[in-house]
Amino acid sequence: MLEGFGTIMIGAVVQGLFLAWLGGHYGGRFGAYIWAGTATTFAIFRETSVLMAGTLFASRVGTAFTVEIGSMQMSGQLDALRLMAVEPTQHIVIPRVLASIISLLLLKALSDGVAIISTMFFLKHWFGISYPIFLEHAFEFLKPPILTQSFVRAGIIGFFIGLNACGLGYYFQGGAIELGKTTTKSTVINFIYVLMVDLIFQVVLETTGWGTV
Repeated sequence: MLEGFGTIMIGAVVQGLFLAWLGGHYGGRFGAYIWAGTATTFAIFRETSVLMAGTLFASRVGTAFTVEIGSMQMSGQLDALRLMAVEPTQHIVIPRVLASIISLLLLKALSDGVAIISTMFFLKHWFGISYPIFLEHAFEFLKPPILTQSFVRAGIIGFFIGLNACGLGYYFQGGAIELGKTTTKSTVINFIYVLMVDLIFQVVLETTGWGTV
């Protein structure tokens, strides 16, 4: 969690900057400043926070898992654990996968708060939208199912990031050059999984109506 904290918090600030510009620009264009808080907050919880946190977590923590376990495989540390009757999967892989799920859920929650505060700040700084105006309707359309599916999606993404990253390191074969290529593969595969989980969830939400307004 500490490894991904700084990266994801910076991403949350950038996320707020981006949404503030869109909300302020189109709010002014259509005379709907009062709804800027509603639109940006809904976008954060419904979509952008999970994607931002997931991709940054994959690039920062997922690659670290692959490099760490791949280095252990390359140096024979996993074989040494087996000789000591310690199963590497239970000792190394499972704890990291569980930690990945829990950490991404917590980081996603913190990212939500930072993104909202960042959006409020930039809307006031750029477009003069006061904090009371932002908060007046900010959470009007946020229902419990939206928050629930957001965290469920983050947990699933965290599971796949941890599993893929650890699996690529666990079954790694080769030297330093191959480890670099495997690390790149880990990042690409996890990015694809983040997008695929998000896409599948959107299909499920549209089909079942869960988490929709």
